Amino acid sequence: MHFRSCSEISQWNNSFSKFMSIKTPTLSSKELRGAALLKIHHTTIKIMGAAAIHDVSGLRSLSEVVNSPDTSINYTADFEIIVNLSKSLVAAAEQDVKNGKPALTFSADLGLVGPLYYVCSKCPVPQLRMKAMELLSRSPRREGMWDAEATRTMVGEFWEIEERHRILQEEVAENELGMPIPLTAYIDLEFSDGNKWKWIWKDPIHGDRSSQGGRSRGSTPSPGDEWMIRLQNQSLFGEEFYLITEGSNGL
Repeated sequence: MHFRSCSEISQWNNSFSKFMSIKTPTLSSKELRGAALLKIHHTTIKIMGAAAIHDVSGLRSLSEVVNSPDTSINYTADFEIIVNLSKSLVAAAEQDVKNGKPALTFSADLGLVGPLYYVCSKCPVPQLRMKAMELLSRSPRREGMWDAEATRTMVGEFWEIEERHRILQEEVAENELGMPIPLTAYIDLEFSDGNKWKWIWKDPIHGDRSSQGGRSRGSTPSPGDEWMIRLQNQSLFGEEFYLITEGSNGL
């Protein structure tokens, strides 16, 4: 089933590329932005799906494989596509506001916040993570369950936990299992009503929850050259949008 899903993701991308190469001259600015958002979500799903089949040994759990830095390093170019296309869309939205259009602060649909969160939490390249975080700060919006400001706070806490985990792994070279303990064995992230969450620290050996560490938040304060040329001529997204046609050969 997993391989079938990955194949379908690849087929979708091939069809998308063919569609864009034909229809680009007839698409409006709004439609082109929608196409960019589709590409962002495709790339995010592509990374998620492909990362799950990277355990050569077959000895690790799916959660450990998907969250491992040595897995995500294979998809740096894809993370860059997400960041660059998101940057273009954020810049376009900011230009709309300058032109007198009302800012989009709420949408029931998924947009940029989820993919940018994924970059912040999974991408192994610090520079891309920081760019994604900066884009979240420029996108103060609510998209379905995703709230940009709350997401930024949660990412900041996660980065602190990651650093504590890194130091712990350096200080304790060996443990009862005789191997490094992945971060997912140390923490859980629990959500509750009212857009609240809690980091739960666990016993990494026995899996028991040993503390209620972390903070509980209250209410939040809150693909061809012709396409590229047209986008550049309209000054909608800049050169970064060319990445939408790069690396689009599926998984």
